[in-house]
Amino acid sequence: MARRKADNTHTTISIRWTSKERFRKYSQLVKKTRNGDMYESDAVLFDKILEYYENNHEQEHQTPKDTYPTKS
Repeated sequence: MARRKADNTHTTISIRWTSKERFRKYSQLVKKTRNGDMYESDAVLFDKILEYYENNHEQEHQTPKDTYPTKS
């Protein structure tokens, strides 16, 4: 797993556009503005989905695992 830089609180994850469209269907309305409706951000929505997943699935590992193998 890549190391996080100091003071960096966000990362970028890559998903397919079709998955993003499915993902955004679950966002809730935050407020109505002059320019239109404002919905939850992807980060807020991701946290809610992750919390649901954690509460409803058994955890396999105690620590995060790397996505790709590395040379030793």
